[in-house]
Amino acid sequence: MDTRALSRPNLESASVQVSEINFGLNMLRQSPATESMVVSPVSVIFALAMVQLGARGRTKMQINRVIADGATDDAIVGFYSDLFKNINDSRGVQARIANGFFVNKTFPIKEDYSSVIAKKYGATIKAYDFRQSAKTARLIDNFVSDKTDGKIKNLITSSAVEDAVALIINAIYFKAKWYYEFSKRSTTNAVFYHSAADKEKIKFMKEFAKNRLYAENDVVQVLSLPYKDTSYSFNIFLPKKRFGLEELRSKLDGGMIQSLLSRLDSTLLTISIPKMKLEKSYNLKKALEAMGVTDLFDSESADLSGISKVGLYASDAKHRAFIEAGSFLML
Repeated sequence: MDTRALSRPNLESASVQVSEINFGLNMLRQSPATESMVVSPVSVIFALAMVQLGARGRTKMQINRVIADGATDDAIVGFYSDLFKNINDSRGVQARIANGFFVNKTFPIKEDYSSVIAKKYGATIKAYDFRQSAKTARLIDNFVSDKTDGKIKNLITSSAVEDAVALIINAIYFKAKWYYEFSKRSTTNAVFYHSAADKEKIKFMKEFAKNRLYAENDVVQVLSLPYKDTSYSFNIFLPKKRFGLEELRSKLDGGMIQSLLSRLDSTLLTISIPKMKLEKSYNLKKALEAMGVTDLFDSESADLSGISKVGLYASDAKHRAFIEAGSFLML
């Protein structure tokens, strides 16, 4: 997370931060605790913020409620456009975001909307002939691949385009080097438990007796590992209770996470973490509807009149995240 964009002492900005964390937790809760997943809540929020700029009435209200409950439109746009700029301008990490709204060509797009989402969120809106579903799927996949330096491919199938009116597409590729690099010599194979009944042997990176940022409360331990660009950190939340992820998910909220991160302190630790290369797709439409964003996907209720003529709605929303964490110091 880019702390430069999150450190402003504005009360509305602080409210947006908590909403962002809670949004990520709500995304997490939409999947079974036994299922491995990788999502980027902030990347998804950029997609919703893109749509929010053209939404009106109750459609906008529902989006606002999940990404920044209680904040004004100006606070939402200001906060997330600043955050996008900071992420996009970072030099020490690879953060490649594909953020697009693809509509059937029967819906003319308002030029001012197209220009403002490009300026604020680096987003794209395109009108294609959805009757040519294979061609449209290929164009969308090419867009995602280009934006993520070829790392994310085949996000959309032609069947997803058939009979669709509009598709929200969001993907992110993230890779960064550790500030404190792990020695390859201290890497071992060990058992990783996805759940009590599901385990596998994988590579673990280890450090012995090192001072690292750490905090805890009665339910969770937190380890914060900075990247070379120290405005980003890899924060690991480990339940104190073994196989207690489901219980932890129910207890965590934005306030608790902020409290823990504010109490991080240098602590002498021995740590062991998996070497990770994770790529997963996420059923974004289902998750958003469960959170209360329903009008956006309803042909009768959606109000996207700031984007195109009456009748436009999103048929589906797709998200994929690809995160690499695990570079070594070669010794």
